[in-house]
Amino acid sequence: MTSRRLDRLYGRRIDPEITTATQLNEVYKRITNSDSVKYTLGAMQPIDPDYTAATFAEGDRVWNQLDKNLSSTNDCVKRYQGSTTNDTHIKAKSDIDLLTILTSSYDLEAPQTPDNPYEGDPVQDLIGLRREEISILENVFPEAIIDRSGSKAIAIEGGSLRRKIDVVPCNWYNTNLYTKYNDETYRGVKILDADKKIRIGNTPFLHNALIDIKDRRVNGGMRKAVRLMKSLKYDTEAINLTSYDIVAIAYNMDDDLLNFRHEMELAILESCCQYCNRLLWDENLRARILVPDQHRTVFKEGHATKSGLSDLAIELTDLRNDVVNENTRSFQKLTDARIYY
Repeated sequence: MTSRRLDRLYGRRIDPEITTATQLNEVYKRITNSDSVKYTLGAMQPIDPDYTAATFAEGDRVWNQLDKNLSSTNDCVKRYQGSTTNDTHIKAKSDIDLLTILTSSYDLEAPQTPDNPYEGDPVQDLIGLRREEISILENVFPEAIIDRSGSKAIAIEGGSLRRKIDVVPCNWYNTNLYTKYNDETYRGVKILDADKKIRIGNTPFLHNALIDIKDRRVNGGMRKAVRLMKSLKYDTEAINLTSYDIVAIAYNMDDDLLNFRHEMELAILESCCQYCNRLLWDENLRARILVPDQHRTVFKEGHATKSGLSDLAIELTDLRNDVVNENTRSFQKLTDARIYY
């Protein structure tokens, strides 16, 4: 099982089209321990920055065409969101969310009130933007595959594009904190759900900032935990949790469960295993933990489930047991392990 995981790890972390990548983060190539150790430590590492830069470059290609061809009534600015923007992505060829933010109107969080209320229909405005963006993408990237079935994003990939880009029509949402501090970290967006014809609030920049603050506080351990758990989801295809769920679980782990010296990173696997199993049996803890920006609980109807958590806990436990059983001559517990690479 671990060898298959390791093969999948290698397959998704390398982009053979980019020969300039240093691959310094592919630590499994220079670790001499068992495959389970190679997998665990390899999965925790960030994707090579050259690969990540290529993802942003492809997003910029799509944006430049939209910006050049959108009509004046659909004046937009761009921002990015998703795991690639907060360095928790686990694939060399990661996709990215391109937010196309319509500037004709914006929303205010209560109790703010507008001086000049907008007289148009923001939902219909975004539906029109989405329609025009689909037309532009079809004309400019004729060989690409454009998937318009998603209610929130227009997905485009293939042809001359080296990455999948999700184009997300939305408009600004000025939170009270944004208005107070004039700091875009606190500014939100309202994303169109084209099927339901509604808009859904989101604070992607605050989400990223909170991840970064936590990760710096624990010496990079939070992002390592996220990448490890996301890798197990991807490589086993047996974990019914979203990437957002996994980030939220890691964010709620106590700092001392994530803060380890470089050579002690295997202890992060032990911490993830312990915490997820604790969430399984502690119903009160599971019911009260919040997503990073605290707008909802993690385990809520329509979101993370106990069943999905159980899937994750099983895979973490299996990997932990593999690491310990395959390295009994070197260490008896992951918290005692020292791996230098």
